[in-house]
Amino acid sequence: MADKIFLPQWGMGMQEATIIKWLKNEGDKVKKGDPVVEVESSKVNAEVEATADGILLKIKENEGNVVKVGGVLAFIGKEGEAIEDEQELKPEPVQNHEIRSDKNKKNINVQVTPIARKLAKDLKINLEEITGTGPNGRITEQDINNHSLNGSENTSVNQISGIRKIISSRMTQSSQIPSVTLTSKIDVSECVKFQSSLLKDWRKEKIRPTFQDLVAKAVVKSLSEFNIFNSHFLDNQIKRFNEINLGIAYALDEGLVVPVIKNSQEKSLLEIAKEIREFSSKEKRGFSQEDISGSTFSITSLNSTIVDSFNPLINPPEVGILGIGRISDETQVISDNLTSRKICFFNLTFDHRVVDGFPAAKFLESIAKNIQNPQSLVKK
Repeated sequence: MADKIFLPQWGMGMQEATIIKWLKNEGDKVKKGDPVVEVESSKVNAEVEATADGILLKIKENEGNVVKVGGVLAFIGKEGEAIEDEQELKPEPVQNHEIRSDKNKKNINVQVTPIARKLAKDLKINLEEITGTGPNGRITEQDINNHSLNGSENTSVNQISGIRKIISSRMTQSSQIPSVTLTSKIDVSECVKFQSSLLKDWRKEKIRPTFQDLVAKAVVKSLSEFNIFNSHFLDNQIKRFNEINLGIAYALDEGLVVPVIKNSQEKSLLEIAKEIREFSSKEKRGFSQEDISGSTFSITSLNSTIVDSFNPLINPPEVGILGIGRISDETQVISDNLTSRKICFFNLTFDHRVVDGFPAAKFLESIAKNIQNPQSLVKK
């Protein structure tokens, strides 16, 4: 006699499940443990496995049918093997849930998954207002969620596209990287003074020096010493670069892009500052693929906001990114005197598959030393 595949019970509260999709067809050979059908209950979405080796002789429940726990789903056996209670093998009709319409006072039959029915009840949603997208027009949990969002007067739903969609994809990749963020509170008082001292010299270039210019140059200097951070990690391989292509995160209305300063190790502080200013003109005509490709390390800044510290996300396949917070005043005791100092939090996120904590800390320390010795940054 053929073996039966029963609907198992997952959890004490499970009473029934809906057949979502048959993964095998009648006549297919199966082995014990092979997934044969996908079902959905209020507790779980799962696959029911074959109970024996053989041929899937008969599918008893069609897709969309609601089956009680312990109900027979299908039969497995040898070709031509007898099936018990043959007369009962006709597919049972889909279990319908009757809903009364207040508008036309008629009964309308709709197919609803158990979890969708419970969610609709919790959200006080009239199932008559929903068009099911599941098999045979069955209403699913996603249908309820979509109706809940779209039905709210205070909610708007926008499909992401363009740059926002690309950013979403890259941030998803980044979130899967086993990363660590180190944060250091750095005294940037001397750097801020030096920034002001550059005003006169740079006026003829029609460029106003910024803190970000100095940070960019400081990072480039440290990357020359800590080359492991100037690399990509792909397919379990670390690719180090001699050229330092520094990415500068740049905020657009539609999202964040990272234009690149190519061969930044060959450029002076002023040259780096000029390229950063060119991002504004490039933004107006639109960044090209060349403009935003090939970065080997990136900097992102919230220096103009109220944010002190944050955890920047790596721009894959890079192995590190430096995040800069705002500059704030802090009163410190120096030589028994109260002194106001300029403080900024530097946040280094790195890929722990490539770099360990101690060398990452030394890299961050190197950047801090460069910032605190700003005169060294005017050299290439």
